This record gives sequence, structure tokens and C-alpha cells, in this order.
Amino acid sequence: MRMNHELLCRMKAEAVWELLHYSEKDMKRKCRDMLKKAAGRYVPPQDDIFWDTGLLANGLMEFSEEKEIFDAVREYFDRWTAQGMPIHYMDDTLCGAALLQVYQATSEEKYKKGADRMAEYLLDLAQKEADAAGSIPYRPAQKNGHVYVDGIGMICPFLAMYGVAYEKEEAVRLAVTQIENMLKYGMDEKTGLPYHGFRYESRVKYGIIGWGRAAGWLFMGMRGVLYQLRNGKAARFSLASEYRKLEEAFVGLLEAVSRYQRKDGGFSWQLEAMEGPADSSATAMIAQALYFGAELGNTEAGIKWKKRFRSAVDFLCESEKDGKIYRCLGECMGFSQYPQVYGAYPWSLGTALEVIGKEKESE
Repeated sequence: MRMNHELLCRMKAEAVWELLHYSEKDMKRKCRDMLKKAAGRYVPPQDDIFWDTGLLANGLMEFSEEKEIFDAVREYFDRWTAQGMPIHYMDDTLCGAALLQVYQATSEEKYKKGADRMAEYLLDLAQKEADAAGSIPYRPAQKNGHVYVDGIGMICPFLAMYGVAYEKEEAVRLAVTQIENMLKYGMDEKTGLPYHGFRYESRVKYGIIGWGRAAGWLFMGMRGVLYQLRNGKAARFSLASEYRKLEEAFVGLLEAVSRYQRKDGGFSWQLEAMEGPADSSATAMIAQALYFGAELGNTEAGIKWKKRFRSAVDFLCESEKDGKIYRCLGECMGFSQYPQVYGAYPWSLGTALEVIGKEKESE
């Protein structure tokens, strides 16, 4: 394994820098935005806690015992609270898990108010915009009813963590419902792999089967909920039966996805495209699931998942340069819109940082 202390230090330093500087715009982007506004075109609001930096914040909290790192994540949230805690999209709640950890470490009420605001935003969104099955569309303003699997990874871990911490059953149940509906309406029956999303009213599934990050987002949501409800906590919310089914579904998805692990330890941008480009972001997200699966399964299964996990870590370490994780698929633009542009992005670095941190712990 190529991983070493210096590699991890480079990644942590890069993640801190990107967390605190990612939203800064260069002069070209500022001019472009000014021209768009002048032409009456839509320019998205500055969003300092969008999903990309949210992944960085969550990954850095794996090392929260290091003062410099904890202070950086704290500064990230202090900027947001100073702005009045704006929430523009469901994506902005992905960092909620890190926010709750900061509150638990400091007991500063502003962080609790921020978490309350995120939870209220999601619960209100569900009440006003959810479809008849209870799923929240990814972009409600578009009025198309499209449910993206991305949203499950973004909101479910926070909802479960918040609900368990503060006895908010409706938050926990909302998280469970999002996953149950994806498993029921958004999966390919033949392969057991997820589509990118679905529309409940028409029962139509969208996007390609087995987009690597789709599996990663689904794993992220499932893992976050299972982690919060394990050790009998599901019974507190009368969700013991749902927990068992969710655990079975997690293991089943892990079996379906892991068969597509490449010889180099990575996973392709589209899982079945074994000879296509590998994607470090999908690999890191699936590696998170493999690590968690090793804790869930019996001894034999645990050994298998841990071996696959370590192989994925090797791939991620080989993808590192100057603290960044390369071989990462660029940003998805919508269903079946996966530009084949590969580089280094926050969504590979943040998740890989957490994964490699866990491997370091187990050495």
C-alpha cells in the first residue's frame, strides 16, 4: 500500500484550503456572471455550503481532534452563520453532519440553530413538495417530480443524525422513506443497480443504470441511516423491521456493486463499463460502504469487504498528487448528462480523505 503519513498530510492541507477558498471566484467568472445578469440570465446565488464543500467538511471531521482542522471547519460554519444561515437547496444540508459534530464539541448555540434550520427546511420541503410516496424532488421549483438519488446521500445522513440526537421521529422517518422509495422505484431489477432517479407518478426511471456515483450516493444515505439506528436505536422510533430490511438491502447492493470492482481496485464511472474510465469519486463513496459493510457482516463477509476496501484505498492513493485526488469524473449536469471530463475535484478529495483516514485508523 502506497499510503503514508505525508500523503495524508497533503490531502488534509489541500482539503482545508479548498473548504475555505472554494467559493472564491476569479476575475473571469465574476465578469461572466456580470454579463449574465446584464443579459437578464439567471446567476446562481453564492452558496458557501453547497454539496461539494459539504463533502470536504464531512471528510475533514474524520480528523476533528486536530485543532487546525477543527478550527477550519468551524470557520466554514461561522461564515455561514454570519450570513444569516441561508439555505438555497437540499444540497446545503449535506454538511449538516459536520455541523452537528461542531455543536456537540463546542455547545455553542449558533451551531444548534443552524442544524435546526436545516432540519426545518427539509421537513417543510417534504410537507410542501413531496410526491404521493413521500419522496422529495431534487429541484422542486422545476415542478417535474424528478427524484435524484444524489438527494438521498445529501439529506438522509443528516436527517437521521439530527432525529436520533434530538428525538425527532419525523426526521428519522423522512430519511427512511427516501431510501425505501428509491429501492422500490429506482432500481434495475436485472442487475440490482440503481438508476440515477425516478418519477413516482409515471413510474419512469431516469438516467443510466449503474452510474458509479449514483451507487455512491445511495450507499451514503443508507450507511448514514443504518449507523444512526444501529444498536437497538431503531426500536425507539418503532423502526426495527424497517432497519432489518434496510440492512439486508445494503448488503445486497454491496454484493451487486462489488462485483464490478476493477483489477486496479477502482470502480468505473459507469460500473458495468469495466474497460471505461475509472472514477475516484465513485470509488471513494463505494469504499465507504465497503468499510461499513465489513462491520455489518459475519466474519467471512467482513474479511471479503475489508479486502475490497483496501484495494480501493490503494487506487485512491495512486490517484493522489499534491494533496488532490485525480481521475475524478466532473460534475453531472442531470439525468444521462455525465461529461467525460476527469480531473481533481472536492467530491473526490472529501470522500477519499474520510476513507483513507479510516484505513489509517485500522493499521
